[in-house]
Amino acid sequence: MKPYVVKTNRLTKHYHGSYALRDVSITLESGRIYGLIGQNGAGKTTLMRLLAGLSFPTGGSIELFGHQGNRALQEERKRLGCMIEHPGYVPYMSARENLKYHRIMRGVPNKDIEGELLELVGLADAGKKKAKDFSLGMKQRLGIAIALLGNPELLILDEPINGLDPLGVVEIRNLLKRLCEERQMTILLSSHNLPELYQTVTNYIIIHKGEVKRTITLEQLDENCKHHLYIRCDQPEKLAGILESELNTTNYKVMPDKSIKLYDFLDQKDTVAKTMLEHSIVTTTFSIEGDTLENYFISVIGGDQDA
Repeated sequence: MKPYVVKTNRLTKHYHGSYALRDVSITLESGRIYGLIGQNGAGKTTLMRLLAGLSFPTGGSIELFGHQGNRALQEERKRLGCMIEHPGYVPYMSARENLKYHRIMRGVPNKDIEGELLELVGLADAGKKKAKDFSLGMKQRLGIAIALLGNPELLILDEPINGLDPLGVVEIRNLLKRLCEERQMTILLSSHNLPELYQTVTNYIIIHKGEVKRTITLEQLDENCKHHLYIRCDQPEKLAGILESELNTTNYKVMPDKSIKLYDFLDQKDTVAKTMLEHSIVTTTFSIEGDTLENYFISVIGGDQDA
C-alpha cells in the first residue's frame, strides 16, 4: 500500500453557524492525482485552504505525511506547493522576477530552477513583460510555476486550467501527469472542466454542500460509466450460458441483483434479442446504459437532493 500523504478525520469548518465543511474524512496516497469535484460553494476551496494552512478548522484533524498537531503541520507544509483561488504573483514583476522573488522568500538556493520552471510551464519566452499584462492563461501558468518551487511532494491546485486555450490545457495535463509519474508527486486539483478531469486524474472526490459524498478511482468510475447492454430477464443463469455458447462472448458481468451487463454487441442488439427469444428467455429490461462523468456526478449529488 502506498503511504498516505494526507489524512483528515471529520474535518469541519463553519462560519457563524453555517458549515463550509462538515465531517470530511479523506486520505490521499502518494503518486496519485485527485480531482475534487463539486458545485460552486460545495467546499472545495475551503478544504484546500485548510490543508495548506491558509485557514484553520473548527473541528476534526489533519495529518500530513504521517504527522499532526500545529507545530508538526507547520513543518510538513514546507513539503507542499499550492495555487488556491488565484495565482499569487507580484503584478509589476516579470515571470522570472516573480520566480526569483518567491524562490528567495522560500529559501530555495537553486537559481537554475527559475529557468527550468519557466520552460516547464511554457513561459520561457515571456521576457520582461509584467505579470499584470499577462493573459489569464499565462497567469495560471505562472501560478503553477510558483507552486512548483522547491519540488513539492504535495501539489494543491485550484482551477489550474482556468483561462487556458485547448493547447494549453493539454500541455498542463501532460505536465501534471509527468510530475505524478516521474516524481511520485501527489496532486489535488479542482476543476469545473469534468471531461478534462477525466483525462487527467486517477481518483475522484465528490463534495456537495460541505460533505464528501463519494470517493472513487478512475477504474471504478470507468466500470460505472462503461456503456453496456443492461439486461434483466427471468433466467439469468441460462442467459449467461447462452452468451458464451451461442454468441461466443465472456465480456459480460452478472450483477448481485441477477441483472447482466453485456459489453459486446452494442451495435447488434437485434442479434442478442433474437437469440434470447429463440431460447424462450423473457426480458423485462433490455437497454444500452452507461454514463459520462457529468451524469455520474449529477446522479451522486442529485440523488442526495431528492432524498
